[in-house]
Amino acid sequence: MEVFPPNLRNLWNKLELRVLVLASLTWQIFLIIFGSRRKYIRTSVIRFFVWLTYLSADWLATVSLGTLASSQDSDRNQVLKALWAPFLLLHLGGPDTITAYSLEDNSLWLRHFLELIVQVSVAFYVFVRSWSNNAVTFISIPVFISGLIKYSERTWVLRSASLDTFEESLLSASTTLQASNLKHVERGDEVACVHRAYSLFPLLKRLYANLSLRFGEGRRSHSLIVGDAKDDKESSKFAFKLVEIQLGFLYDVLYTKAPIIYSPHGLVYRFISLFSVLSASIAYIIVIDKNAYSETDFYITYALFIGAVFLEIYAFVSLIFSDWTTRWLTKNRSERPNSMCRYIYSAVSYCESRLRRFFFMRKMRWTESIIQHSLVDFCLKSRVTTLFGPDILFKIHFLMELYRKKWTEVDDDLKASIFLQLGKKHERYKQSGFEFNELKKLLDQKWSYVIEKENFYKTIRWSLELEFDHGLLLWHIATDICYECDHKQKDNREASKKLSDYMLYILLMCPTMLPKWIDRSVHVRDTFTEAIGIFHRRQFPVKNREDACKLMLQLHVQCQPLESQRREKSSKSVFLEGCRLGAQLHQLGCPWDKICEVWIEMVTYAASHCEWGTHAQQLRRGGELLTHVCLVMAELGLSDQFAVGRQEGAAETQDVGWGWVKSKMSHGLNDMKI
Repeated sequence: MEVFPPNLRNLWNKLELRVLVLASLTWQIFLIIFGSRRKYIRTSVIRFFVWLTYLSADWLATVSLGTLASSQDSDRNQVLKALWAPFLLLHLGGPDTITAYSLEDNSLWLRHFLELIVQVSVAFYVFVRSWSNNAVTFISIPVFISGLIKYSERTWVLRSASLDTFEESLLSASTTLQASNLKHVERGDEVACVHRAYSLFPLLKRLYANLSLRFGEGRRSHSLIVGDAKDDKESSKFAFKLVEIQLGFLYDVLYTKAPIIYSPHGLVYRFISLFSVLSASIAYIIVIDKNAYSETDFYITYALFIGAVFLEIYAFVSLIFSDWTTRWLTKNRSERPNSMCRYIYSAVSYCESRLRRFFFMRKMRWTESIIQHSLVDFCLKSRVTTLFGPDILFKIHFLMELYRKKWTEVDDDLKASIFLQLGKKHERYKQSGFEFNELKKLLDQKWSYVIEKENFYKTIRWSLELEFDHGLLLWHIATDICYECDHKQKDNREASKKLSDYMLYILLMCPTMLPKWIDRSVHVRDTFTEAIGIFHRRQFPVKNREDACKLMLQLHVQCQPLESQRREKSSKSVFLEGCRLGAQLHQLGCPWDKICEVWIEMVTYAASHCEWGTHAQQLRRGGELLTHVCLVMAELGLSDQFAVGRQEGAAETQDVGWGWVKSKMSHGLNDMKI
């Protein structure tokens, strides 16, 4: 029994290659437009389609190339279709805006190198098999050259962004941070921010590679990121702007073709590729007679040329509008104010501003927002989950959060609050004489700094002496209670609420960014389950957030002392303890300045204990506030990677020596893998 009738199979045999080639072109156009936008776009739908397109793009091009190699067509059409093989190599090379979807793709560069050899061999076979004195054969030569360049670039970039190669390239590189060449720097100047951020970029690269940093570099990075502003809000805005630009540089290095595009030989390859495609396109339009070939195949080839030219032009426009080009065109602005590069930059800047104004777009380097998740909101909407067990509850929760996310902007006030507290940490570190033990103490404390500094109220000290996940859930519940029961607009009220909801989102959806601990899932599961059970009892008429928080405020009378409660119940829920803390904070007048300090302590603790590989993974999802806070801390000197001796010479010697050993070990392990 045949599933498909013969006429349908015959139709597919005729259209298969054409459909695959056009689909491959469509995939490439989608990737080059949306591939880099995932670093600042909010919606998960776009990121999902980028993921799906990235995974299937190579498959489409490979299947198309295999089908082309095995096709048996008439001599006339076979010569024209052979021209499609170099275009498929272009597609396998991928767009400049996305070479890797995740960091794991970079580590698979050897597999891509093998695929490069195989696919180029197949394309060359198709090319040689159809060789003739026909003009189409000679037109395919420059396209073949361009495809070979693109595919080779992608493999080289994947290798250079792999962790082993990336680390090895930094071992012999200088870590000295230097100020930009601009003699006159204004804080509101975009160019000055780009130059200062680029001066700090070597430090970020060594942080990502988990290499040690010299103590002196921490002091220099502090002076670069703080600057000379007297206003704390202005300083925080400037510092976070520098961090945004640096993380943009890191994203480009890890996920795009930036390592080769913004290099002298990369520019040469780019012009060769662009010239090859343009010359072949012009020759095809002028020389080839469409009446001599199948009309369908002729227009498909025409579409491939148009698509290739569009991909090259879009890549070139993205190149000239990037921070890399801004830095290169203006690096000698103060020394040669009337240079040709200055005029070129002015023209580029003007065109970019006009285009963004026309399309109602502003320049973004990350989402500039954080996702909010509230335990109360979720539990009020989770009536159906009471019918299932805890495991089903969290599966439903995950699916709901995947499609329904609430975002809030990371405003200047929130940045100022975080930066001010980080500045106080740095001052405390400085007063200790930059003792490494004091640095470790500052980084390892969850929220004890608030107790020591402010002599926090004795009635709630118990809540600051818990495990991290336990305390996070407890303070989230208490913050929700205070927020709904205290409607007065006070300083740090909104900031506390934002950080509270954000950290719960991190706990539920990005747990790899948090320190490791035992029974994390049990605390979360039992707390949510108990809250849902209480909110949906018939004797408690809970209709909205305000009613729920008032109920929670009354529940504190049912809370037994902490130790006895732990002994008497097997549940790991902290819901009633959170209600107890919320009631105590409410009795104290909801001290939002102290509550905000506690949440900032949680954010800084989580940020500094998250591995940089995890931070880098989040860049492809729009970036996280934790990553920005972690980099600000590091450039203020608050990082345990500044672990080398205090003497510059000794530190440098120790660093290079360990780097040499790691390099040799890395080579040996790689040889064993191969």
